[in-house]
Amino acid sequence: MTKKNEKKLFDKYPLIFRQKDLPMTDTCMCWGIACGDGWFNILDVLCGSIQSHIKHSNTKTLFLEATQVKEKFGGLRFYADGGDKFTDGLIVMAEGLSERICEECGAPGTQNRGGWISTLCDSCRSRVKS
Repeated sequence: MTKKNEKKLFDKYPLIFRQKDLPMTDTCMCWGIACGDGWFNILDVLCGSIQSHIKHSNTKTLFLEATQVKEKFGGLRFYADGGDKFTDGLIVMAEGLSERICEECGAPGTQNRGGWISTLCDSCRSRVKS
């Protein structure tokens, strides 16, 4: 993800991305958000939904901090400390959506079957091959 889009998410959701400035001995968030800009909207909606759920929960102890956000096997992976069953469901849904959305541009995409697995639209996939 570009630093510009990464910064937007970090600035908008500081409690979720609290670990971004910790050393690599403590968290993988020190590496930033390791996926393409096409998944920016998925992450924005996911974090907004998590933040809203935490804000409106009946417990003062509910929190969620991202520990790593990356692409793996053509899909988004969002690892976190904290949360509850609801936030777990939000994360599973976001990860599932990423397998149908181009990681590069955000258009509808598909996963390839061989080699390095990625989720791309036809246009981005042809650009990668050239």
